Parts: sequence; C-alpha cells; structure tokens
Amino acid sequence: MVATQVGDSRNMEEKVRNTITWYRVPLMAIATLALVAFMHDLRMFWYGVPVAILGELIQMWAGSQLHKDQHLTISGPYSHVRNPMYLGRFFLGLGLFVMSGNPYLIAGYVIIFAAYAHTRVGREEARLQEIFHPAYQHYCSEIRRWLPTIKPYSRSESKNASWAQMCANHENINMMGLLIVLAAIYLRITYIPWHL
Repeated sequence: MVATQVGDSRNMEEKVRNTITWYRVPLMAIATLALVAFMHDLRMFWYGVPVAILGELIQMWAGSQLHKDQHLTISGPYSHVRNPMYLGRFFLGLGLFVMSGNPYLIAGYVIIFAAYAHTRVGREEARLQEIFHPAYQHYCSEIRRWLPTIKPYSRSESKNASWAQMCANHENINMMGLLIVLAAIYLRITYIPWHL
C-alpha cells in the first residue's frame, strides 16, 4: 500500500514536471508580459539590461561547451563552477526583475529561483552521478555547485567555444528572444508610459 502511494506520488510529480517543461516557453512569455506591467522607469531598465545580458552571455558560454549526457563537460565555465547555466539563468531573470524597480518582486524572484534551482540541480546532479561516476564525484570534490572558483578544475579540458554547439543548445534563440524582449520593454516604457 505504502509502495503504491509512493509510486503514485512520483508519477504525479513526474507528470507535473513534464507539463511545466512542455509549457515553459508560453509560461515564461506570460510571466514576462505580466512583469512588464511593473516596468515604468527607464533608469531601472538601464540598470537591469547589463545584468540580463550578462546572464545570457554566461548561458551562451556554457551552451558552447555542453554536450548533454554524452560526456562530462569540464571545459569553459564548467571548469570553474558546476552549474553555469543556472547562474546565467539567475542573472538573466534578475536583470528583468531589477527593471521593475520593485524590491518585493526582486526578493520573491530570488527566493523562488533558489528553491527551483536547488530541487532541479539536485535531480540533475544525481543523474550525472549515475552516468559519469566516478569522474563526476571527483569533479564535485573540487568544483563548487554555485560559487565559481578562480583555479580551474585539475582535469579540465581546454576547448574553444563552439558556435555549432551553442546553437545545438538553443542559446542563439535565447539571445534573440532576450533582445526582442528588451526592445519591447524599452519601447513600452518610452512610448506607452503606463504602470501598476
């Protein structure tokens, strides 16, 4: 009975996760549109832009190195921190929330992102441990999950950033999407000056 309940709970959790993953792009678009309602200060827009672009550049660099589940990526930003993609996503989102100028929205974003990243990265790291053990265990012993190290991983690979790999990881599309969103926010603030 208990095993069945645990199995049902896992199946439900997996269904919810798959649904959110499937709808993440439309959900992000809706969330971005809702956030735009809070943006009205051009000065705050310019504070947020470099933070958001920095986040996407980190993601692009990570995406140019990442070969998902094919081999353990220990080059580029991965030689300094285990989860550069999530760091990039954090700064991209933070830049957008900074544009709102609302400290409650910014604090809420930081808390929600921390909870999301903690659970998501925990699952991903468990999977990487299964796929790449014992190399991944050694990697984790030297490289921190969130705080980058100055000294690179002792077994890191020296690879140039690959545009083809970055495109395979869809980071070119993400950058274009970010630029379109930033342009739309700028035009909205400049030419349609309403706000909540």
